[in-house]
Amino acid sequence: MKKLFSLLCLLPVFVFSQSISNITFQNHILDSKRCILISPVIYSHFNINEISDKIIDSSPLIYGLNLKANLSNKLNISSRILKVKGNFNSSLSNYIDSLQVFPGMSKVEDNKLTYFSYKVSYKINKYFTGVFGKGKHFIGDGYRSMLLSNNHSPYPYFSMRTQFWKVKYYNLFTTFSDIYSANITQKKHGAFHYLDYQPTERLRIGVFEGIIWQAKDENYNRGYDLHYLNPIIFYRPVEFSKHSPDNALMGLDLSYTLNKSTAYCQFLLDDINLDRHDNTTNGFFQNKYAVQVGIKTYFEIDNHNIKILVEYNKAQPYTYAHKHPLQNYTHMNQSLAHPLGANFKEKVLIINHKYEKWGTKLKYTNAVYGADTSNTHYGQNIFISDFLAQGEGGEYSYGNYNGQGVSTNLQTLYAELNYDLKGAKIFLALYLRKKSTEKIESNCLFLGIKTDLINPFLDF
Repeated sequence: MKKLFSLLCLLPVFVFSQSISNITFQNHILDSKRCILISPVIYSHFNINEISDKIIDSSPLIYGLNLKANLSNKLNISSRILKVKGNFNSSLSNYIDSLQVFPGMSKVEDNKLTYFSYKVSYKINKYFTGVFGKGKHFIGDGYRSMLLSNNHSPYPYFSMRTQFWKVKYYNLFTTFSDIYSANITQKKHGAFHYLDYQPTERLRIGVFEGIIWQAKDENYNRGYDLHYLNPIIFYRPVEFSKHSPDNALMGLDLSYTLNKSTAYCQFLLDDINLDRHDNTTNGFFQNKYAVQVGIKTYFEIDNHNIKILVEYNKAQPYTYAHKHPLQNYTHMNQSLAHPLGANFKEKVLIINHKYEKWGTKLKYTNAVYGADTSNTHYGQNIFISDFLAQGEGGEYSYGNYNGQGVSTNLQTLYAELNYDLKGAKIFLALYLRKKSTEKIESNCLFLGIKTDLINPFLDF
């Protein structure tokens, strides 16, 4: 009970400090003055399904600070520091127990973790902006991204944005960590290009490519391959010239906006091999792809603001995996794209409603996928070498299809009612999670307080 009491006592102080920060930020926008914005982050809830003395002690507590500093018209710095401790719902606890990480954050030790990210941005001139830091990136207009998402731990990076005419071009160079197969962290690196072209106000076309390679193996300490510092898009010619064994992915990102609605889609290609003519059977395991289609809209009715998103995601078996497990499309035991990995089909529905200080949120996901077991590899687990494909022939396997393996249906529902206190929100939430292969279901009703977009409820 002491934890909740102390939390509520801090609330008036938080609201006051947050309102001052907002005023400072608005003055910066109007007067272009230098400023530093510091805003607290806090999240806590308790399960009101149960009545016991242990409810408060078992509730999670996430707290920290967001820092934003505009030091000049060219130099901006931002950072986030979070502390997480306490116990969580069963699905999140199982996730942490199996992967040793809090989803989207960092490694968990003794039910505690410290999250730290930062970004330093410098505008060189009107065409070029350089950014370095430790964080994550998201490509696309949807709830998920099949190209590069932000549902994993932060990583060190350097990026360069070039902007001219109707084009934005991004170079991203990163270092990832692999902790899946050993207690010792192993490094791998990534290099990404993203070309964003907007021929009209409504249409946007994005071209994506990424390369993942391991820093060293038992014979060679490769480090950061200087070939991949090439800032020109399309690494594939470089790949072919080097006879490279690295993991290469390419993708397309499209969106079209009409009035207040946006239709969007993504298409990712991974290990496309069109030279396999020795077998006419469909499903050669190297021809892997992922796709996303969706639409989101926004409208107002008598001061009621409503946002709706409907999305469909699909990834074929073994997509994002690689013959060398260290070069899979992951970081800190988490996928760099969709959190389900591969071999799935998913539907997402999100409805947000805002009226004055009241807000409601409804999020429903339904995924059907083919799960792997300890002795099989049907393509859902992207941490395993795809040369161990379950189909007869291994790396020359044919006949693979989406959903092969242990048929699994996963449904999640998150419904929330919240009230805005300017500095924080009090919320009442219902969380349901049902997995067809598990007898135990998550079914919880929560009451809590939060100040930022932190949601410790799994939807995958």
